[in-house]
Amino acid sequence: MTLPTWVSTDLTKAFFAAEKQLSPRLEAVLRTDPALDVLAVSHAVRRLAARAVHDAANGLVEALGLPSSRQVRRLQRSIDRMQRSDS
Repeated sequence: MTLPTWVSTDLTKAFFAAEKQLSPRLEAVLRTDPALDVLAVSHAVRRLAARAVHDAANGLVEALGLPSSRQVRRLQRSIDRMQRSDS
């Protein structure tokens, strides 16, 4: 019985052998319009979720009376504007 080329005790060899077999198929699938649509939608959903989590965390920090990253960023912009106007 002969084993496939990707079966090896050397993980690097096994990885590259499997990648050589799988990458053309994966590329063919990912270059289709439905796959690109799924990627675009999943990216948008991930960004939306990340923004919601970030906003919720900032709201919680502000509710506790601590400076949030949003407030620190605004303060830094104000300081930068003041320094530019002095120069």
